[in-house]
Amino acid sequence: MSRKRNYHRGDSDRDQADENIALHNRALTRILDLLEERISIDDEDRQKSDKVAKTRRDWMLAAAVIDRLCFIVLLVMFIGGTLVFFLLFLCS
Repeated sequence: MSRKRNYHRGDSDRDQADENIALHNRALTRILDLLEERISIDDEDRQKSDKVAKTRRDWMLAAAVIDRLCFIVLLVMFIGGTLVFFLLFLCS
């Protein structure tokens, strides 16, 4: 009888081990799902960040072009005004 009892106990241990393995597999699967979700979210955030950075670079380029144009216009007006001033001074 002790053999039979040990045999049943072995089945019980084996069943418990199978349940533990199944529980661990479910936990690992859930962890994997969470990691994949996190990677997906990080990829989306990175794409949004890249898009924002590209937009910012485009606007900085546009600002630099406008700044250069304003500088050129101001320089031409300053030189033109100075020439007009000297011409008026010399002619009078």
